[in-house]
Amino acid sequence: MAEDSGAILRHISSLKDMLDKVNEEIEQNIQKTREIDSEIVKHSETEKLYLDKESELMKEVSIAEFELNGLIQVAAAEADILKVTEGNLESQKVSLSGITKRLSDKMERFINESKGFQASMLGGSSEDSVLLLKEKHSLQDESENLKMKINTIHSSSKEYIAEILEEVNTENSVLESELQYKISEYREVLKDINNLKVLLCLSSS
Repeated sequence: MAEDSGAILRHISSLKDMLDKVNEEIEQNIQKTREIDSEIVKHSETEKLYLDKESELMKEVSIAEFELNGLIQVAAAEADILKVTEGNLESQKVSLSGITKRLSDKMERFINESKGFQASMLGGSSEDSVLLLKEKHSLQDESENLKMKINTIHSSSKEYIAEILEEVNTENSVLESELQYKISEYREVLKDINNLKVLLCLSSS
């Protein structure tokens, strides 16, 4: 009978040890579950931060694209202005060519008339010679003034065109750099979000 009691006590003790071990494992599992829940919360918060950052970057990229499109439209308008300016320059060149030809014809006519007067200088009128000389000087002055005006217009147009092109190129370069930076940053955020999703899947499993 005593042996049976001892066996029962040993069995009870063994069951108690097993129960303690099970309780310990349950407590460990509960603690592990709490840690997993805590990690899930942290990952969820991190994912929300990344999603907010992604949304902000998308807005910045959209703004940069809008500004770039606006600049492209401005550049197109400036290109139209340049075409008109070039057309005006060509028209001025044609006008200058016509004026130069008329002046050349007048000068040639004047020279021919002068030669005729020089041949008959002794019997000619000194007043006519003076008038012809005045006309010659007047034509030369007119020719020089026209050349100076055309050169001034041509020079100022070139400077204006160069300034416009330089400004457009500079703004294009700045916006393109900003857009590339935003796109690169956006890709990094997407990569981090994908990594976070993988971690969440692993934690859940």
